[in-house]
Amino acid sequence: MKILVDVRHLSDAHKTGVGEYTSELLRALFALRMEDEYETVSTGRFVSPPHREEGSGVVDAPVAHAHLRLPNKLLKLTTLAARWPKLDRIAKATPDLIWLPNLNFTAISPSVPYALTIHDLSWKIFPEFFSMKMRLWHALSRPGRLVRDAAAIVVPSTATKEDVVRFFGTDADKVHVVPHGIDPAFSPTFTARDHGVRSRHKLPKRFVLFVGTLEPRKNIVALIDAVAAYRRETGDDLHLVLAGGWGWKSGAIRNRLRTFDPSNLRTSWTHVLGYVPSSDRPALYRAATAFAWPSVYEGFGLPVLEAMASGTPVITSHTSSLPELTAGAAILVNPFRTEEITMALRELMSSEALRDRLRQKGLDRAREFSWEKAAQRTREVFRSTTDDRRA
Repeated sequence: MKILVDVRHLSDAHKTGVGEYTSELLRALFALRMEDEYETVSTGRFVSPPHREEGSGVVDAPVAHAHLRLPNKLLKLTTLAARWPKLDRIAKATPDLIWLPNLNFTAISPSVPYALTIHDLSWKIFPEFFSMKMRLWHALSRPGRLVRDAAAIVVPSTATKEDVVRFFGTDADKVHVVPHGIDPAFSPTFTARDHGVRSRHKLPKRFVLFVGTLEPRKNIVALIDAVAAYRRETGDDLHLVLAGGWGWKSGAIRNRLRTFDPSNLRTSWTHVLGYVPSSDRPALYRAATAFAWPSVYEGFGLPVLEAMASGTPVITSHTSSLPELTAGAAILVNPFRTEEITMALRELMSSEALRDRLRQKGLDRAREFSWEKAAQRTREVFRSTTDDRRA
């Protein structure tokens, strides 16, 4: 089976959640050592291999790579206007299947089947959380057409499958649930390197951790307010660490932080680390007293899984895919009620027994996920899709 993979998004300077997913899953797919032949395809003005951070990425894999030296802005225009260039025509060999790990401006020959991964429908369900530019991008990328013409759709959770079926009217049999995996580096075992991470990021002794892009959907303002209320009500000097780059429409978060200290966007108990490389994140989770992720909507919630695998007790939302992911291994709250987040912090911080119980439940739950399982299931989707076309 010849599989062409769209890796245009892996050229970003900082790997996003979609980038992590693509890199980890490709590496696991390559490791299956089946008879499959993979080729990756990219576009842009400069020829460069997919972005790679230490210990991650896919550039070492023995696969072919095709690159179209065409500026991506021009590519979007030609795709919109003329459905050109076709991804399969860029490839060095005609593929049996194309895998699109994410929505993008894409044209594919009708004779070539493709599998499309949809991570979530936040842009459709909560458009108010996105900038006008991002809403326009999603509209022009024509997701309805991509979903309609896909031979198979891969989603990370049953909740996302239900969203896809409901909003696009897709046949449920075409939508396949393949949960994400977890890098073995996320474990409760401390290493000597952990001390360097703690000192480099100037981490406080006790803190609640958030990992992810700082944007409205992640509900950061409510989290800041909840920690502030907890500190005020209990006198506990618990800190909050926000690890992630600034996203779109982040003005409300910046303003909330400025109410404490206009000079540097922080107080003595809030710490904005910015983007943290994947090599530092396992130590960051292990150092945290708790992990809080009151996101309004998620298709999966990989940082929650990373926290559980690291032995860090979790507080997260009772919405979308998060109850499905945690399966009783976290405290669930209503993300629209800040007082519930505060109450969860009080409950967790006041009970060592509860922290220990959630820590063990989280570890047990995290063991059910691996990129190897995800790769095997994804390949089954690829194989069944090409077999159906041949039948």
